[in-house]
Amino acid sequence: MSQITATALPEPAFLNVYEADPHTHTDCFQTSIAKNVPLEDFINAFFNSWLFRIERLILKLTVKKPSTDDDIAKLANGTSDSMAAWRTEQRDVDQILLQVPDTPIRTWLMRQSDGDQTHLFFGSAILPARTDKDGTPAMGHMFIVLMGFHKLYARALLYLAKRALC
Repeated sequence: MSQITATALPEPAFLNVYEADPHTHTDCFQTSIAKNVPLEDFINAFFNSWLFRIERLILKLTVKKPSTDDDIAKLANGTSDSMAAWRTEQRDVDQILLQVPDTPIRTWLMRQSDGDQTHLFFGSAILPARTDKDGTPAMGHMFIVLMGFHKLYARALLYLAKRALC
């Protein structure tokens, strides 16, 4: 997965609104592909990867939030603003920011075209969910514990999306 790099958020990224809060965790991973990839194709490849299908199954079984390939296609083409636990918070032709309502979780996908090359970005924001003893907003303990796994999982998801698009 050396083709996937951690990087700063691009200037137009919707996720920048969360990065501005010093108490919110944000991350951004990037890869490139040697062809033009529309956002619709990126969304489909990302949420239909074999690895994300496992997450979809877990969501279906644990929190009763199922999603089908058709749900993904409708989110991807903009005819729906939701899929499983996610709801669209913001969208344009190059990016989508999703939230899981009533949780601190945000998921973001973006594509930037540079001639015959497309840069694909995937990032997350974890908003403060509690307050430390000193009154400082902080991430929930479970998110802190799972952060290493999250970063590996994020890289794997972006890698699999890229592979599907090649």
